[in-house]
This record gives sequence, C-alpha cells and structure tokens, in this order.
Amino acid sequence: MGGTWTSQNKILPGAYINFLTNAPLSITPGDRGIVVLLQEMSVGAKGEMYKISTTDTSKYPEGTTSTDKLLANEVLKGAKTVIIYNLGEVAHTEAEITVALNTLKTEIFNTLCYPYDDEAYESNKLAIATWIKAMRDDEGIKSQVVLANYKGDYEGVINVTHGVKFADGVILTPAQATAWVAGVTAGANINQSNTGRKYLGAIDVVPRMTKSEMETAITAGEFIFKVDTAQNVTAVYDVNSLTTVTADKGKQFAKNRVIRTIDGINNDIVEIFESSYVGKINNNGDGRSLLRATLIEYFNELQRLNAIQNFIPEDVTVNQGIDSDAVVIDCYIQPVDSVEKMYITVNLS
Repeated sequence: MGGTWTSQNKILPGAYINFLTNAPLSITPGDRGIVVLLQEMSVGAKGEMYKISTTDTSKYPEGTTSTDKLLANEVLKGAKTVIIYNLGEVAHTEAEITVALNTLKTEIFNTLCYPYDDEAYESNKLAIATWIKAMRDDEGIKSQVVLANYKGDYEGVINVTHGVKFADGVILTPAQATAWVAGVTAGANINQSNTGRKYLGAIDVVPRMTKSEMETAITAGEFIFKVDTAQNVTAVYDVNSLTTVTADKGKQFAKNRVIRTIDGINNDIVEIFESSYVGKINNNGDGRSLLRATLIEYFNELQRLNAIQNFIPEDVTVNQGIDSDAVVIDCYIQPVDSVEKMYITVNLS
C-alpha cells in the first residue's frame, strides 16, 4: 500500500511518499509501456478486457473490425501493450464508467485513455479525472490519464486539444488522438521527453495553428501538434494539464518527463519496500541503514541514466518514525529535464 501523507497517522503497512518541488523519492527503474483504453466495441461483451501487444494481436474478440482496432493501433505506435476495456457497442453511461474504474483498480498500467469528447461525456471525463487523482494521491498508484478538451489543471491529466490528418485523408479528432498520446506517454522512459516526438503516419494537423495560438494552448496546459514544410507532424511540448503553480508544485510538475521520473521513483520504492523490507528487517539503526543504502544505490542508478542530477548520498536520510514500526525517509532529488528551449545570442561584426 502507498499514498501521500501530511502527518504520521497511517494504519496499513506501506510506503507513504510525498513529492514536493525539490524532494521526490524512489527505488529502481521500472518497465513502462502499458495503456488501458476505454473503448466502445462492436463485438465482444461489455466489461471484457483484451490485452493486445506489438508482438501478439491475437486477443481481439472474433469479428473485430478495422474500426474497432483503429485506436489500439494508434496506442501501439508508442506503447508495448494496450488493454482494451470493452464499454459495449452503444453510448456508454457514467455508471458503466464507474464499473470500469472499479475493475481497473487492480490492473497495472502507466496510462489510461478515454477517447470520447462531447457534452454527453463531460461527466464521464470528470469522474475519470477524479478517479485518477484519488489513485495517485490516496492509493499511491502513479498513472496518468489522457483526455480530450478537459482542463484538468493536474499533473495526472494530459489534455489533448488537437487533431491530425493522415496521407489517406483520414482525420483523427482530438479525442481519437488521445490514443497516440497515451501510447507515447506510457512507452517513454523516465529519462525521455516526447517534445518533438514524430507522429508516425500523420501529415498535417487539424486545425492549423499560428505561433501565438500554440503559445496560448501550451500556457493553458494543452497537448498539441505542429507540422513542418516536409509534412512531419510532431508533438509541440510534452506537457500535462497542470497550470496552477504552487510552492509544493513548481512549473516543472507540468512537464511529463518530470512526472514520469517521480512516478517511476514512487512505483519502484513501493515495490521494493513491500517485497524486500516490510516485516523482513528490524526497525533499528542497522535496518534503517540497509534501507538507506538501497535508496542511495537506486538514486545513483537514476543519475547514471540521467533521470536525476546533482545527487549525493547525504541527500537521503532514514529515521525512526513516531510508531515503533514506522520510518521517515527524506530525499532531495532533482529530476533532469530535456533541453527544449534554447536562448541564443549571435554577435555580428
């Protein structure tokens, strides 16, 4: 079990982790690349799940159409695996979304995708965004959700507001483009950014945007695309929907690479703590020193991978908590961001 904490009042054993602007925590690079796609299907039963991967596409239900496969194919342009949750073949309700979310509480995934967007689905998007926040903040399950035209103002929500066009004339709406964004988000390593990531197969954006329009969109926490003169479509900026900056959440929390780093750190420390430490080591000086040494080893590996920087062993302390079976871990970690803005001065003489 895990989650965030403000006071040492937890009941269940687990790793309770706080991430503030300059103080994330972690434990060993995890394997990313799983997307859950909430999708209406023309075949199969409501509530079924189909696990499709880049190496095995045999798990579709019999009679699956190319239309049914469209979004999964977009996901797999960036992810290793897509788990399709079948919402049925007719317009789904908020009650059906609630059932799906309850089922997904025990699934392991990096990104959730909900590719629907009109007034009828606004309450569904709110329910999903609320659920992902509860999973991140209360349950310690660090995944993100990709929605279309939803001002989440939260690092766990990516807001896609732009569509793309393919060479055969097919146009994907922002809602459909969430599938590609979810795929590349899940598939990116903790030391990678999707800024400038090429959208394979796309030749144009819908609609075209001016520079000032793109700046406005990015400032509003929107995930958008651009096209160059060679018809290469790329992601403008790998940002999530967070726009409200606070002392605890600086502007770097709006960058998905940073979120992948701290989410990976959270998931890793929970996994290793629960598998190797809970109930297995003494909560004394020697036991806490062993846990601290493991943390230092992990952070050194993250630094080698250029996921964090400026780390030294003194940045980790492990102390006795208030309860006899509790420990308090303080870590001071600086995630590495990608070079995405270059300010150049040219002197001519």
